[in-house]
Amino acid sequence: MSLSQVTIAPIFPLWLITLLLALGLAAAILQYRRIRKRLGPQKALGLSLLRLLTISLFISFALNPSQAERKEYKVSPAVAILLDTSQSMGLSGHPGRGSRLDEAKSLLIDGPRPLLKSLSERFEVRLYGFDETLRAIKVEELNSLKAEGKKGDLTDALEKLAGKSSLAVLLSDGNLKWEGGNSKGLPIIAVPMGDSGGYKDILIKAIRAPALAFRGREVAIDVTVKGYGYSGLTVPVILKNGQRLITAKTVRLSDTSGEGTISLSFIPEDAGQHNLSVSVPQQFGESLASNNSVNLSLKVVRDKIRILMVSGSPSLSYRFLRTAFKNDPSIDLLSFVILRTPSNILNVPVQEQSLIPFPVETLFAKELKNFDLLIFENFLPHPYLRPGDLEKVREFVRMGGGLAMIGGPNFLGEGGYSGTPIREILPVQWTGKEDYRRDSPLKVKLSRAGMVHPITRLSSDEVDNLRLWGEMPPLDGVNLLEPKSSGTVLLESTGGISRPILTVGSYGKGRILVLATDYSWKWYMGMVAVGKGNWPYLRLAERMVRWLTKDPSLDPAQIVLPDRAGAVGQDTEFRIRVGEEGIASLSVFNPDGHKIGSRLKPTGRLGEYLGSFLPEKEGIYKMKVETQTGYLEESMVIPGLLEDLDGVPNYERLKTASAFTGGKVLGRGDDLLKEVEIYAESGQNRFLEERRLPLWAKAYILILILGLLSTEWYLRRRWGLI
Repeated sequence: MSLSQVTIAPIFPLWLITLLLALGLAAAILQYRRIRKRLGPQKALGLSLLRLLTISLFISFALNPSQAERKEYKVSPAVAILLDTSQSMGLSGHPGRGSRLDEAKSLLIDGPRPLLKSLSERFEVRLYGFDETLRAIKVEELNSLKAEGKKGDLTDALEKLAGKSSLAVLLSDGNLKWEGGNSKGLPIIAVPMGDSGGYKDILIKAIRAPALAFRGREVAIDVTVKGYGYSGLTVPVILKNGQRLITAKTVRLSDTSGEGTISLSFIPEDAGQHNLSVSVPQQFGESLASNNSVNLSLKVVRDKIRILMVSGSPSLSYRFLRTAFKNDPSIDLLSFVILRTPSNILNVPVQEQSLIPFPVETLFAKELKNFDLLIFENFLPHPYLRPGDLEKVREFVRMGGGLAMIGGPNFLGEGGYSGTPIREILPVQWTGKEDYRRDSPLKVKLSRAGMVHPITRLSSDEVDNLRLWGEMPPLDGVNLLEPKSSGTVLLESTGGISRPILTVGSYGKGRILVLATDYSWKWYMGMVAVGKGNWPYLRLAERMVRWLTKDPSLDPAQIVLPDRAGAVGQDTEFRIRVGEEGIASLSVFNPDGHKIGSRLKPTGRLGEYLGSFLPEKEGIYKMKVETQTGYLEESMVIPGLLEDLDGVPNYERLKTASAFTGGKVLGRGDDLLKEVEIYAESGQNRFLEERRLPLWAKAYILILILGLLSTEWYLRRRWGLI
């Protein structure tokens, strides 16, 4: 024991200990003087020194002397091995070595010097699976490990490992997220997986497309195609709407960057949600085929509602309808009025006549498809339209167009639409006895269906709406019709025999409306005359047009899609509005047509619900909502993330991340174990253990005290002092 190992921690003030030592010295001197004459100077001095030494030893215990014992310990560094298990690790690696994940597994557990075993002999090794989550795994789990996760965040993983490990060994192809930081963290030794030089793939790298387009206006979609191992190749790029080909172009992949950009343009003809796909054909030797196509959603809306109206003769009905349509800036109206029939005799040369011939061929053979709504107002078709023209009208409705038939004396004259394709699609039929009656005015009333139908729901308040229709002026002339089973009567006449006045129906994708009177203009003039204003008539005309052209705002049940499409693995929500009908069930089907889990909950607003589902892969998902009166369907495109579809090994990202953290990138042929040991040992932890033992607890100190006391007692007895 050296003095440098002895420390003191006085239990009394030093002045008191000094005073006690002085008193001990005084006692020893006093004793010396008392026994010097009896024993002589030498013996008296010996006994006094023994007494002084014993007293000093006892008093010195007040200094609490201790012996410090120090011992140094070394702790083996903790090495974290991060094994990338994202989807790109499932792609092919070097030839003959399986996937990139297989390469990583082989490096860890195979060969004469498996990395995992060699490191475990010298360090504390912690094995982690790394994708969108960081999780500890056991060695026994390696063989069953699969590359199924999403791209992992390396910055987040290092933050979680900080303070737990001295070094991170990353086995990855570099397809991960890395944002760096403000300071160096855990050093990374990166071991690249995969073969960047031999990787072959063609993918759609980027798409620029508008989220909203207008029907009848050109839309341009810019597509960037990237190729690895196919530089200089020319490939076709195909744009489809479902299974229907829209357009296709070829793009040449640059010899330098391997990229090419083209613009695909087309003119959407139909309004609504269009589920499009952009694709390039798979090439021989491609490592990944799922990135050759991308789905996208395009919402097409009308910039204006185009209406073609043909009137059989100038009338107040035509005038007020035209006024109502012109009052709506969203309507583009083209109207024709028959001023004379072929039977009219004019004693005027043709070259001096100013009337324009009815352009039947142009309108019904070429231009009809460009309209949203066709209106026949008191129009007799026989003198002007051929059966082929009426067949085109039926096809127009079947494909989604709207047809409105406004009654009058000419509506069913000379057989009307008997024997024509129009009769099949109308929601009404004539009685066959009398076509048109104009004897006594007839009041109208709402049917049960009319009370809730959006066309006749002029007021949101049910009582106020009934009162409003009850105040409507009577009609002087009506067509005598009967509803078909496919028709829904909204307005009917009062009195003895109830006649349908306003009836709606559907055919194919289109909708049909029959207003069996040419005196609806009285709902304009009559209401103005009693001070009610013209708004009920204008609102009725506007809602008839909106319903016939399938304006979503008038649908009693709607599925409202979010402004931005959801993403794979993220909860996707949409709103359902059904009014007072209530929802019976919600079903969601994945791109393969299989029903998946969905959730439905009320939003707190009357008739509104929030539906949601979790898409597991990209593609077109269909939502089906069943109500008390029917069902509605909508589809939503869940796009894939383009950044996750590029599977080429990204060695540059590994270099950036390892250099930033103070590590390095090592190839499989390098002495990986040696480099890991160098980095690990630099982070080796050492700590010093120090113990303090009181000297009074030492056995030899007690023996010394007993020896001094025994020696003094022995000498005193021998020399006759006891």
